[in-house]
Amino acid sequence: MNSRKQVRASLVIILAVAGFLIFLSLFGRLFDSGEEESSHLEGDPLVMIWELVGPDIDYNLIGDLGPVQIVVPTWFHLADSLGSVRNDFDPHYLQWAREREYQVWALVTNSFDPDLTAAVLSDDQNRRFFAETIVSLAVEHNLEGLNIDFENFHYDYRDNFTSFIVELAELCRAENLILSVDVTMLSGSEYWSMGYDRAALAAEADFIIVMAYDEHWASSPVAGSVASLPWVEAGLQQLLNEIPPEKLILGVPFYTRLFVIDETGATPQVVNSWSYSMMRAAEIVAENEAIITFDDQAGQYLAVYEKEGLTYKMWLEDSVSMRRRLELVKKYNLAGLAGWRRGLETPEIWELMEDYFGCSGSCE
Repeated sequence: MNSRKQVRASLVIILAVAGFLIFLSLFGRLFDSGEEESSHLEGDPLVMIWELVGPDIDYNLIGDLGPVQIVVPTWFHLADSLGSVRNDFDPHYLQWAREREYQVWALVTNSFDPDLTAAVLSDDQNRRFFAETIVSLAVEHNLEGLNIDFENFHYDYRDNFTSFIVELAELCRAENLILSVDVTMLSGSEYWSMGYDRAALAAEADFIIVMAYDEHWASSPVAGSVASLPWVEAGLQQLLNEIPPEKLILGVPFYTRLFVIDETGATPQVVNSWSYSMMRAAEIVAENEAIITFDDQAGQYLAVYEKEGLTYKMWLEDSVSMRRRLELVKKYNLAGLAGWRRGLETPEIWELMEDYFGCSGSCE
């Protein structure tokens, strides 16, 4: 009898120890899983670029993109008032992105047509058809997400646009697709700013990307920076009243504008302007032996030269201005940074981002 009790006691002890070890193993896994999740959520900011796709681009010639994790090709566009889609999908680009382990969020535009946009957004059936079509395309091509870029629509359709994003967000969640929405800086423009209910959009989308550029645009009556640093920071501070920082991605320009100014009269007059890539801007500066000074108000270098009685001014986008933009991402704990667009930057921009954020993409 005592022998049996000893055996039973031994079995109880063995089972208890085994159970404790199993508990420790499971606890350890849970703890490790929590660490991984925390690391994922609190990791470096997202780095993404838009890609203006076209038939003449040899994607295999694209160089190292440093810490880029996400590419956004310009593939899907509103085609008519019924909600049909113009599909510019390129399987070669998708293969290129897959080989480099990039996430692909396809860009979706309204073709920047205000009348077409109004017709689709105001019709429940056509709006739903458009949403279902772009989600179906994303699923068909096994994409990770969609990036909605609706611009130049009247604020009368603000609520309709919000409804579109609500419906689209539901479809995206069902298919495990990431949904991001592009918005402009806050302003009183009826077509370029007031159509976005930014707080409502942020409640539905995974990310909001602010296109923080074109402070001075192609037909601007006054010469100035595409995106001066004080203007960008002030805009971010406004947006953060409506959008959580963990959902807000800062869109940055990889281009600048050269303004031609007639200063012979009492008031300077802008007579022309052109946009240029970072590389071409540097060439123009060298070709014309421009005088470069630092513009404290813009937070950028300013290049100036004279030709045929006219003054040429260009606020430069370079590693100096880009570093200050990266600092804003970290200062406000933003979700990340997006560059418009790939191909306009210089290689040093990726080196700067890699030094700043580390290498999260395909860099070696």
